[in-house]
Amino acid sequence: MNAIEKTSSEMNGTAQDTRQDLHRTIDKVASQAQPLADKVATRAHDGVDQVGDRIEQVSDTVSKASERLMARGKQLGAACQRAGETGRDYVRERPAVSLLIAAAAGYGLSKLLGSRK
Repeated sequence: MNAIEKTSSEMNGTAQDTRQDLHRTIDKVASQAQPLADKVATRAHDGVDQVGDRIEQVSDTVSKASERLMARGKQLGAACQRAGETGRDYVRERPAVSLLIAAAAGYGLSKLLGSRK
């Protein structure tokens, strides 16, 4: 075997050794990185679950508040309708008194608004 073949053979052996060393190093790093990746993934999943739970809580609260507001809106609408009917009945039963009350209210408002100039 000549010097060139010997050097080539040694280089191949060194390359093989280096290749095996690099594979072992990569495997070692990968085995150490996997638990860290699992831990990060678990925490990310937990965070997503917590955010989802909070969103559900807020959604439930908004839904309940909306239902209460709608119920109160219906009550207010019914009260306004009753007040309007009562006012119409009063005007029909006492048109002269109603006219005097409206004139007095108009006069009072004109004095209030007129004094601001």
